[in-house]
Amino acid sequence: MDRRILVIFLTVFIDLLGFGIVIPILPTFAQNELFMSETLIGLNVGIFSLMNFIFSPLWGRLSDIYGRKPIIIFGLSGNVLSYILLGLVMGGILKSVLLLFVARALAGFFSANIGAALAYISDVTPPKDRSKGMGIIGAAFGLGFVFGPFIGGFLAIRFNYGFPIFFSAGLSMIALILTFILLSESLPKEFRTKKSMSGFNLKNGLNKLVSALKHPHVGFLITLNFIIVFSIANIFSTFQLYAESKDGFNFNIEEISYLFAFSGLIGALTQGIFLRPIVKVFDERKVLIWSCLIMGIGLGTIPFSNHILGYLLVSIFFMSFGNGLCLSISLGLISKFTNPDEQGGILGLAQSLASLARFIGPSWGGFVYHFISFAAPFLTGGIVMVGATFLSLNLLKEKYRHSSHPVRTRE
Repeated sequence: MDRRILVIFLTVFIDLLGFGIVIPILPTFAQNELFMSETLIGLNVGIFSLMNFIFSPLWGRLSDIYGRKPIIIFGLSGNVLSYILLGLVMGGILKSVLLLFVARALAGFFSANIGAALAYISDVTPPKDRSKGMGIIGAAFGLGFVFGPFIGGFLAIRFNYGFPIFFSAGLSMIALILTFILLSESLPKEFRTKKSMSGFNLKNGLNKLVSALKHPHVGFLITLNFIIVFSIANIFSTFQLYAESKDGFNFNIEEISYLFAFSGLIGALTQGIFLRPIVKVFDERKVLIWSCLIMGIGLGTIPFSNHILGYLLVSIFFMSFGNGLCLSISLGLISKFTNPDEQGGILGLAQSLASLARFIGPSWGGFVYHFISFAAPFLTGGIVMVGATFLSLNLLKEKYRHSSHPVRTRE
């Protein structure tokens, strides 16, 4: 593995490990300690991604102007501070619903720099290996979800809700130090955009988003990526509540963390090991179509586990395997159709819309869980992914056949 990719992999993994630690304990803390409703919990989980949606284009644009490394360092520094505030809230020192929202909003603001990390990968990988490079970052996410939730559940049940959050702050500090010392800049000065940020405003950002969505190749792929992320995000705020309820399995936090670890392991293995040989043998467009269907089946069958753990694990396997393939391939195709000097901006926009999906998904999931049924978030995700399967058939058209190079190249 390229040394630069290894460093960014380790940096993203350590940072995402801290993020994964929060996942299994935040909804439970919000329900049991702050007595928040499922709808409010969904909004709290989603506000992190809402801030990502708003600020990802900004960080992507800044990385095109000033380089990838400074933006990644700034985001990691902010993550340390946001985790400390969240730890104070969940540790009972500053126990407040308002501060819980503030802490998660700040975390979302600083984590919006993920577009710079994706652009870093696009800088150091040739177009033909772009999906594989995105798969490596996906594996870092997946591994963070393997060990993070397990650590979070393990520490929370033995100490308190705040202890694993402060542990997350320490992990982000380690990632910050690694990035500062070991990560080299990937975007040469001559490739950096000369324009200042003076023209960057909300209207300008929306215009760029509309322009990207109108692109004959990139627009469709960004939309498809949005649908994929929305489907899985439906269960971000409710899977824990389902697993610990009488409708589910009456699991405690630690037992729920094992389920997240299993899901993350499948996703990491899919993106880090299985993706490469699969796309080498099969047309990645067809793999994306089938993976949408597989993911939809996994999501839609979770609430029909009937208290049988084996059935639940099979559903989680299909969901995680399909999701791992979907996200890596869709991001890889977006990058292939993007000009080199626009990678940060376009990938930032893609990440921004994905973040909007991660806000709408948990908010919708919490709402329908609260007012309709515990099964509603899972069924919604499954149905939407079946629709995405039919929509993705558009990839078989001729215009997507030769996709190993960007549409435009640098003169």
